[in-house]
Order: sequence, then structure tokens, then C-alpha cells
Amino acid sequence: MGGIGRVAFLGTGSFGVPLLERVIEAADDLLVVSQPDRPAGRRLRLRATPITATARERDVRVLTPRRLRSDEARDALATFRPDGLLLVAYGQLVPSDLLELADRPPLNVHPSLLPRHRGAAPVAGTIMAGDARGGLTLMVMTPELDAGPIVRQWPLDLTGRETTPELEARLASMAADVVPPELERWAAGPIDVTPQDDEAATLVRPFTRADGWIDWQRPAVELDRQVRALQPWPGAWSTIDGRRIHIRRARPVTGVDDLPIGALLPGEPPCVACGIGALALEVVQPEGRAAIPADAWRRGLDREHVLLGAGRPVEPGS
Repeated sequence: MGGIGRVAFLGTGSFGVPLLERVIEAADDLLVVSQPDRPAGRRLRLRATPITATARERDVRVLTPRRLRSDEARDALATFRPDGLLLVAYGQLVPSDLLELADRPPLNVHPSLLPRHRGAAPVAGTIMAGDARGGLTLMVMTPELDAGPIVRQWPLDLTGRETTPELEARLASMAADVVPPELERWAAGPIDVTPQDDEAATLVRPFTRADGWIDWQRPAVELDRQVRALQPWPGAWSTIDGRRIHIRRARPVTGVDDLPIGALLPGEPPCVACGIGALALEVVQPEGRAAIPADAWRRGLDREHVLLGAGRPVEPGS
């Protein structure tokens, strides 16, 4: 990969780390912009974002403003004078004046096949929708969310059993392989783009804890997608005796009909009756405990007849 000039790389999560490693090697000069370090863990110690941690390990300059619209951020980017901006899951909209800061069009690596699944959670949206394919889109950033013209797309066939962390990791690895050649073309001169079809666009809003609530009246195949899509947060959850239980891994099964919705069926693995079919529980996490095999959890219950979802806890701020 040849030199790609002075690049401002805007990113936060682990999705952008493999590509950042490639950009570090290729850029003639690099400024990384990420979210601020935040308290994490039981002791609430400050923890850097995956992008910040990678940049610091490689002695790359890092800027961590609370808001990209701040004078601090604007002044630092203007002083750096980038040839181009590259955004990979940064987590904030880029102000219009910063989009026009560099001579090259600003680029964004988005983990879905746009215009499908614009917004904050495209990987989870891909799984939740039951799409047969996911993929990557390299697009030109515009003031409208994920609506800019497309530079290149790379589809990825799905197995139908991916979780969000698993699919995100596959797409991150793919991005590190397929995006760098496009960055060389970006550095060399004008790039060809294709407008998005706005009428075909779908939007995935940020998830809240309440989105994890399992409605057992829905078909088991849809609940299976919910379980896989909402890992690790907010997770898919139900209740037993008024306390939350997260379903960490499950699979849909057929041949279960005319049973009380939410009933925990006898046998192994434990299955929960749904609107259509049942959800076989493989790994669960009772409130206040570590995740355990669902078989072990079921054997530890003190009664035979169990109904999940009978009481839903109030979710402050959800």
C-alpha cells in the first residue's frame, strides 16, 4: 500500500482497528480522532476507546474531544491540514464545515450494504432483518446521515447464525483487506461515485435496554435474530419471578404448537413456547449472576412449571 498523504482518521470502536493498522503504515502523516476515555469496570477507571488505545500503542497523535463541533477539535483539525478525512464508526455526525476541510472528498466505511441499514447499528440491523447478505460500503460523507454517494461495496454471504460481534469482526477484517486499495485511488485523484437510492433506504436507530425485551408471542425465528443481533448490549432478555434473565445463546425449533406462550417446556435443552415454534435456550444469564448453560439453569429451578415474561421490570430512561 502506497503513501496516501495526510489523513485524519475518525473512529471509536473495535470495528475500525484492523483498518487503522493499515492506515498507520500507509499515511504520510496521521491524526487520529476518537471519543474521550470513559470510566469502565467496577472501579470506574478511565478506559480508552479501542481506536485510541491502538493509536497510542503506535505513537500516533490522538485527539479526544467531547464534541467534534468544539473549538478545540476544529482548531486541531485545521492546524493538521489533512489531505482527506476517513471515518470508521466514530459515533458522531461530522459538521458540514469539517467535511469541506480537506481537498479530497471525506470517506466513511459503513458496515452494511447501503442504502440498507443506515444509522447507528447497521450490523445488528442486518441480523435482525434476517438478511441473507451483509457487507461493507465505502461512501462519501455528506451532512445527511449515511446518505452520501457510494464509492465501492463488498457483499458478504451470511450463514444465518452470526451474532453481532462475530459479524462485526468479519467485516472489520474484510475492511482492512479491501479498503486500502480504494484509499490509494482516493489519494491519486478523482474517484467515481454512485448516488444512493433514497427510496430503498432503511434506518437503524440506537438500541435501548427496552429493545431487548422478548415478546414470546412473536415467531421463534424472529426471536432468534433478536438474541443474535443484540449481543452484547442491550442483550435479549425476559423475566422470571420479576427478575431479568438474559438469553445469551439460543436457536429456533419447530413442531411446538398450542402451548402457553412463554412456557418453559420439559426436556433438554430447555425450550420456551413462542407464537410460532419454540426457542431452545443454550446459554442464559440470570440477573446478578454469570452466564451459565441453560440446562444447568433449568435443573436448578425449584419447580416444574415456569412461565417466562409474566412481569416486565420498569426501565428508567429507556
